[in-house]
Amino acid sequence: MNDRLRFIELNYYYHGEFSTPAEVISKHRPSNLFAPFFTDRADIILVKHANYSGSHQENGVGYQFFKGRNGFFHIPFATHRFIKAQRPDMVLVQGLIFPLQVIALGMQLKNCKIVLQHQGEVPFRRKKILQKMADRYVDGYIFTSMGNAAEWLEAGVIKDKSKCFEIIPSSTSFTRQDKESSKQRVGMKAHINFLWVGRLNGNKDPVTILTGFERYFIDHPTHMLYMIYGDDDMLGIIKEITRKSPVLSSRVVLVGKIAHQELGHWYSAADYFVSGSHREGGSYALTEAMACGCIPIVTSIPSAIKVTGDGQAGYYFPPGDSNELYAVLSGLNHQKLQETADAVQKYFKLYFSPAAIADKMRELYTRLKTK
Repeated sequence: MNDRLRFIELNYYYHGEFSTPAEVISKHRPSNLFAPFFTDRADIILVKHANYSGSHQENGVGYQFFKGRNGFFHIPFATHRFIKAQRPDMVLVQGLIFPLQVIALGMQLKNCKIVLQHQGEVPFRRKKILQKMADRYVDGYIFTSMGNAAEWLEAGVIKDKSKCFEIIPSSTSFTRQDKESSKQRVGMKAHINFLWVGRLNGNKDPVTILTGFERYFIDHPTHMLYMIYGDDDMLGIIKEITRKSPVLSSRVVLVGKIAHQELGHWYSAADYFVSGSHREGGSYALTEAMACGCIPIVTSIPSAIKVTGDGQAGYYFPPGDSNELYAVLSGLNHQKLQETADAVQKYFKLYFSPAAIADKMRELYTRLKTK
């Protein structure tokens, strides 16, 4: 008897800008890194929508591509016919914002567990009734943290809390590089180096970060903060803040945008990763930093608390509270830097590496099958 799991990961979002498998695979890579670690236990197919139709095979994982569109009411019938023909045991749908599509899929599939993975969305306002209807066809929901599930439960979209599970939505293939050579490569020269990686916007709250560090740098004038960012909505404000502060102007380096493959060297070179987010479904940057032994200092939002093990693998402070950030920074024990960095890297590998996520996906199916 074949007990291999027939597993399909389904992304409804249509990438009309991509016309080759490689482009789509690259775009979704952080979310799909677990797949090659799953092939010894499952027959896995990743179903994508792009400006391309056809199949593809890579690292033992099958890909199936369909053309489509991103209309709210668009049902991709060809995609659903293909999925039904595979007779899957489990379908993992990326996102909680495709209720009509999930209803249509659920009406076609028998003896299949349908699971939705949260990607940071919030419940609909006007169309929430459709998400409630879709809940009838959903066997499980995946959130980074149960704290992220709270608003969905409170809104009545998810009626049964026992259908919620904790698995992070993405991982990384970054590995820790030699610290000294990485520092030379990226140009970090300070005694202690902090690293920001994120958008310059209100949710990421770089102003609170700079306010806390301004006080900290007065006491620690040999330390530095490097800021890597893509979207720069607040760049003018940040430049003005740093320009007006003699402390920040000499201690903060606005790096800007860099190639993603170079980030592993930045994380490996830095001692601490800093984030000021007020809301996150899950953070690519946080898990990437931890994989490289870069110690997190993050806000006490549900996803970050979960990923740092409630302080076992990092530090946190309340969002928007520069005084508490300063207190955390002032209390760091740099004498145990290597020991802490090793513990952070180990924690990532144990709980959030691609292999660990593959194990959790198998465990999830086992739990759903026995419910």
